[in-house]
This record gives sequence, C-alpha cells and structure tokens, in this order.
Amino acid sequence: MIQEEMFPIQRGKSIILNGQRIKAYDIRTITLEQFRMLIACGNDRHNNQIRVTKSGMVYLSEDIVGSEQLEDVALCFETFSAHNGYVGVKAAEDNSHVIPLYYALIGNWRKGCSHTYIDSF
Repeated sequence: MIQEEMFPIQRGKSIILNGQRIKAYDIRTITLEQFRMLIACGNDRHNNQIRVTKSGMVYLSEDIVGSEQLEDVALCFETFSAHNGYVGVKAAEDNSHVIPLYYALIGNWRKGCSHTYIDSF
C-alpha cells in the first residue's frame, strides 16, 4: 500500500507555471514509481491534467486544464475533474488507473505526439 510518507520531496527538475514552481519529470526517463508520485501529489479538490512540454517535461497541471495555456504543451490528457479521485494517494495506489495512463503517456511520446490530446488509454 502506498502512503504519503512514501512520496518524499525529491531533488529534481521543476518547471515554473503561472509563477509557481512545480515538480516535473523528464518523459525520457520517468519511471512508473515517479509517475505514481506525480499522481499522488495531485489535489483532488481541483481539476488536474497531465501535460508534457515540448521539451519533454511531464507535470500535473492544477486548474490550468483543457485548452488553456497550451503554447508549450506537446501533449496532454483529458482533464481530471475535481472530486472524482483521479489524483491523490489513493488514486496512485490504483494500478488499473495508473498503469494505463503511464503506458499511454510513454507510448504517445514515442510515437511523436501524433495525438496531442489523449482521451482514451
């Protein structure tokens, strides 16, 4: 079982989004466990969206979702609506949720982002 203390803040890369520094992972090296951490750190009281920058940084965008601010976005998933359990520690524990997302993320990047909006996985 995944618990919050299993997701320590790790040194690594970050990006600036609307003046805030947020955790980001390189899509070329992101592991399934790092992806779980990304999901676990999400706040389910807000809308969230997994996004990848054109330079290959994966991050979880909170409240900036849908078609907002896509200038530097190479691909993104459908919006995870607030209060539905798509992000947070419990969501990160759910293999039937996390694993398909992870493989859709990696697969779409490797295919050259032929689908910039991912809504089936």
